[in-house]
Amino acid sequence: MPANLPPQYFVAEKRFRAAKSIPEKIEALREMMAIMPKHKGTDRLRAELRTRMAKLTAQAEKGHRAGKRGSGYYIRREGAGQAALVGLPNVGKSQLVAVLTEASPEVGEYPFTTRMPILGMMPFENLQIQLVDLPPVTDAEARPWLSMVLKNADILVLMVDLGDNCAGQLESVLEKLAELGASPLKTVESGSGEGPKKALVVGSKSDLPGAADRCSELESRYGEELPVMCVSARDGARLEEFKRRLFELLGVIRVYTKVPGGEADLTRPVTLEAGSTVEDAAESVHKDFRRELKHARIWGSGKFDGQMVKRDYVLQDGDIVELHI
Repeated sequence: MPANLPPQYFVAEKRFRAAKSIPEKIEALREMMAIMPKHKGTDRLRAELRTRMAKLTAQAEKGHRAGKRGSGYYIRREGAGQAALVGLPNVGKSQLVAVLTEASPEVGEYPFTTRMPILGMMPFENLQIQLVDLPPVTDAEARPWLSMVLKNADILVLMVDLGDNCAGQLESVLEKLAELGASPLKTVESGSGEGPKKALVVGSKSDLPGAADRCSELESRYGEELPVMCVSARDGARLEEFKRRLFELLGVIRVYTKVPGGEADLTRPVTLEAGSTVEDAAESVHKDFRRELKHARIWGSGKFDGQMVKRDYVLQDGDIVELHI
């Protein structure tokens, strides 16, 4: 079966070949894999790209451990996906990360408390989502590496302080993101065939007087372009909804694998892209399983429990897959 790759794929491939740094190559590879259609004709190519991605990621991590900084800064994804928190100084990013994860970012009332990325894992049901607390988007010292971190993140959380002019804050953040090549707005032309970044606008400190009115202003002004919600790290308002919104924006599903005659471990899901197949689930267990897979049985989205399905069966969130090789 021919691959039938779209023109945008070859634009991304050209960017990959022209890339000078490892993070730039990783970004281009990620775009190629996102654009590539999923069918038998692209199976080999997708496997090759995944191998390249794994090698480049290992090189990037090795370089970071060796102390390399600047445009090569790279943050490895952990868990179901990575969400980068972006905003002006003192909008509550660090406090939110401290409440939702076991990370211990410095929380202060003075500007530029966060100087380097602070990572934390946020639990949601039976998986975790990586949160990255970044320096203010206006921090000139962070600019050389901030762009690459933003581009590599799965989701941008655009945070504003509901105790101040939140609409003006968001305008400033969006302007800076456009300068850094990581705008979430559809009106910005990237010129590379890459779509806008997934983003969630979050108004923080919803417990403050007048915050509800300013939150409504944000929703009415930006709600058609970007999803908007308001939370309070202090009293916990809507934090569970915040977790679910991030999970939904990631566009992933949770699948549980089991061996014939065994039980599935429902506490440890395999996280796959939405639209993934039984083949993809098999490969996530072991790279050889995809090739050796004969058939599978499904509990969940099938017509009945234990239904026999082919390798191209599209999985749904919560499916249990029994692999037969």
